[in-house]
Order: sequence, then structure tokens, then C-alpha cells
Amino acid sequence: MKKVGGRFALLAFVVVLSVAFIIPSVPFFYQSVPDWMKTVLPTKGIALGLDLQGGIHLVLEVEEERAVEIAVDRAVSAVQDSLVDKKIPVESVKRMPPSKITLNFQNAEVKVQIQKAMEEFPIFYEVAAEATSNQVVFDLREGEAKRIKDSAINQALETIRNRIDQFGVAEPLIQRQGLKQIVVQLPGVQDPKRAKGLIKETALLEFKLLDESSKVTFELPQRVPKEKKDELLGQFKDKLPEGDEILFEKVAEKDTGREFLIPYLVKSRRMLAGDVLSDARVSIGQFNDAYVSVAFDSNGDKQFVRITAENVMKRMAIILDNHVYSAPVIQERISGGRAQITGTFSMQEANDLAIVLRAGALPAPLKIIQDLTVGPSLGRDSIDKGIQSTLFAGV
Repeated sequence: MKKVGGRFALLAFVVVLSVAFIIPSVPFFYQSVPDWMKTVLPTKGIALGLDLQGGIHLVLEVEEERAVEIAVDRAVSAVQDSLVDKKIPVESVKRMPPSKITLNFQNAEVKVQIQKAMEEFPIFYEVAAEATSNQVVFDLREGEAKRIKDSAINQALETIRNRIDQFGVAEPLIQRQGLKQIVVQLPGVQDPKRAKGLIKETALLEFKLLDESSKVTFELPQRVPKEKKDELLGQFKDKLPEGDEILFEKVAEKDTGREFLIPYLVKSRRMLAGDVLSDARVSIGQFNDAYVSVAFDSNGDKQFVRITAENVMKRMAIILDNHVYSAPVIQERISGGRAQITGTFSMQEANDLAIVLRAGALPAPLKIIQDLTVGPSLGRDSIDKGIQSTLFAGV
């Protein structure tokens, strides 16, 4: 009979190794293991999927047309800045649905200067048939519109992945489905509502100046109940100056918790956008209140210094997804590349806001096409049977 000592030794080694690798997957046992042993054992156990531990299953659709509109809106801001730098006088630069830019002017001699300046934006072409003596019209090239739509899907996919990674979900499934849909599976999520909000939030950060010279500013009420928002917008719809809009800041009474809205008359032109952010972190103020501190990259820092230097003693609104978070007065030229987003945040809300700002804004809003919350009951039964079969086989 052949010696079997070597075989038993090899078998024992494999068994010990198998037990070592399975320990991190048994939480109650892993917690009782000495710290020195944890440094040797694997730190990650078996990741259970959606079918075993439950979670949420989402099918999202990117609003492609809105992605094109947002891209053209950004181009409008860039065109405005370019014309200001070149000192070309225009009355207005506006986006016309779905993807056109109209430029109005008084002096016909300016037309040639505008056409030359627009050569810096080759993604647009002039629509000669719609031009007048005081207006030129440019439209987005068809190939560029298609590229923006396709890019929006890929960018949304990457942005969602970055947000979920920072949210801390183990083994998520995030993949493209069809032409404009994204499938997201998050196993073991304990707060589905928070996770969905984190995924869906567009997180378009903008800095805009308030229009404090218009009489509409003085006619706006100091605050209105939430349910009166649409009524107020309808009341002032025909009174708004050209290039202005009404946006709201949400506030809550400390005693009752009842929420109100503070209306602001804001200039539609964006002074600065969130694409120049390099970081966003939660900080605690002197009254133990949470706020989000943001840092600009070198390009954003230069723009912020210029904007604040040119608008001392004016109010600038900090806006996220068309909601005003604060509207401080610019006391002096601000350098250092940092700003603060304050509001009535809980610590969790501030953390979520910092996550979406760090991960970047979505290129367009998302619609939830399918929303399933999967319970772990069937998975629990499968896990128990799996453990039993493993024990029997091991014995």
C-alpha cells in the first residue's frame, strides 16, 4: 500500500486555505477573529448579488434632446463671453428650440464681426435663410447633434458609476442597454430612496448674478408657500425683463418645520459652471451646521477671481439644478479658488451633494423606465441551502 502521508498533508493544506478564505464571508465569526489574524486573512468575502441579498433594479433612460439643449446653452454662454472679450456689441444671444442660436444687434456693420467670431465655434453653421438686417441665426450641425446624444449616454454611464463607487455599494451592475438606456443593479442597498436620488440628480452647478436693478425684484414677495410657486411664476410671466428668470431657495421654519420658498430674480446668463470644479467636501460651520466646500481648478479660479472683482457689492446666486442654495453679496475680490454652498443641510444631504459634485454633473436628466425593489427572502433560502450543502459535502 502506497504512502498517503503526502496526500493527507496536501489535503489538510487545501482545507485550511479554504477555511481561511471563507472566514471573511461569515461576519459574526470574522468579528471574533484576533486583529493579528485579520492582517493575514483576505479582507473581502463573497459578494452576494441582487438575487441573494435583495436591492434595487433600475432601468434609466437619458433624455437625449435635453442633452442637446444643455450643450447649446453652454455654447450660448461661451459665445457671449467671446463677444464680450472681442468688444462686439450685441443686444442678445439666445437659444431657440431645439438647437439654434440667434444673435440680435442694432448696427448692421456688426454682422460681419459676429460671423467672423462664430468661426471659433465650427459645430454651428449659419442659417442664411433666417437672417434679417438685425439678426443672424446659427444652428447645430446634424453630425454634432448625433455625437452629443451618443456622448450623453456614455458620460451618464461613467457619472453614475463614479457616484455609486463613492456611495459604497459592493459589486454593483451598471451597463448600457440598447441605444439610450442604462441598467443599474445595487445589491444590499438599505435606503433605496436615497440611492435613487443620488443617481438621478443632474447636479448642474451654476453661478449667476441677481438682477437687483429691475422693479420686479422689489415686487417679488419675501417668501411664498411651496404650493404657490406656479401661481407666482404665472403672475410675473409677462413682467420679466429680457434675459431674466425667477428661481427659488427652499427654507424651513425651525419651530414648525414648514417649508417656504424665497423667490429671486436671476440673470439667465451663467457666470460660472460646475465643470471647473476640482473637489467638493463636507465641512462644519461655527454653529455646527454642515456646508459643502468646493474647490476650482486653475481655469475656474481665474474666472472666479475675474467675476468677483468685476461684481463687488453685487449678489451672486449659487444654483444647483435650478434651485438656489444661497445668494451671498460679493464683498471683495475672491482668490484662492474656493467657495461654499450653504443651506439647511443635514449631514447626509451635504455628503450626497458633495458626492454628486465630485462625480460631475449628468449631461442630461434621467427618466426611470423600470424600478424594482427586490426582497432578500428567496435569496435567504438559497443561502441557507448553499451553506447546508457545503457542510455536508465538506464532511
